[in-house]
This record gives sequence, structure tokens and C-alpha cells, in this order.
Amino acid sequence: MSDIRVKRAARESAQNEVASPPAETAPAAQPVAALPAPPAAPVLAKSAPTAGTAPSDDMFAYGQQSWAALAEAQAAAARGFEALVGEMTNFTRSEMAAAANTATAMLGVKTFAEAVEVNLGFARRSFDALIGSAAKLSEIGAKAAAETSRPILSRLG
Repeated sequence: MSDIRVKRAARESAQNEVASPPAETAPAAQPVAALPAPPAAPVLAKSAPTAGTAPSDDMFAYGQQSWAALAEAQAAAARGFEALVGEMTNFTRSEMAAAANTATAMLGVKTFAEAVEVNLGFARRSFDALIGSAAKLSEIGAKAAAETSRPILSRLG
């Protein structure tokens, strides 16, 4: 092979010029004077709305009642979730205490038959506690759903 190598031309970068600041800058914003209050909306008689008129106060009251019903439903849902979390916390605490008691009992076991008996007792207590807690959670959930939907359903008629 030959010892001749082709030299590449050096590449010029696309940004070889230093960016210069803009020649003209925008004028500083002038403070805005306080705007006069808009004129009060005329009070409309309680009649059927016509084209081109402002919405009546009844529509605003209906919207406010809807928002109030939604807020009440959200508060009921929050109370329901709080009760669910409380029940789950109680269940977890009781199961951890039962597991600690079972572990302590397992340390005093002398035979395999005693170990099986202790473990079987723990399994029975845990299963009974699980069924009882699931029933309570189901009851709390149904009550929370009913209380949450009550304000919205009352608005629908």
C-alpha cells in the first residue's frame, strides 16, 4: 500500500460568528392605571330568556348548588376513605401483634407437633381476622358509596 493519505478539509462550524445583541430593544412597559369598575349588570325579570340577553340569576344559583353538591360528595368520600384506612390500620396492627405472639410461642416449642399446632392456631386466627376485617371494609365501602352519591343523586331528582 502506499504511504499517501488524503487530507480532509477542516470543517467550519455553523456558529463561528458571535451572536450580536439585537439592535433595537422593545420599549419598557408602562404601568397600567387602575381601570374603572365595569357597570353593574341589569337585573332581569324572571322570565324565559331571549336571544341576546344575559343569563339569569337562576342559572348561577343552579351552578352554585351543583358545586356545593360536588363538594359535599367529595367530603363524604374523604370520610369514607378515612374510615377504610382506619380499619386497615387496625387490622394490620392486630395481625402484627398476632405474628409476634406466634413467633414468641414458636421459640418455646419442643416438638414438631407443637410447632404445627402453634402455626395452625396462628393460621386460623389470621383467617378469621381477615374474614372479619373484609366484612367491615365491605360495609364501610358500601356506606361511603351511598353517602358520596347521595348529594349528587338528590340534585338529579
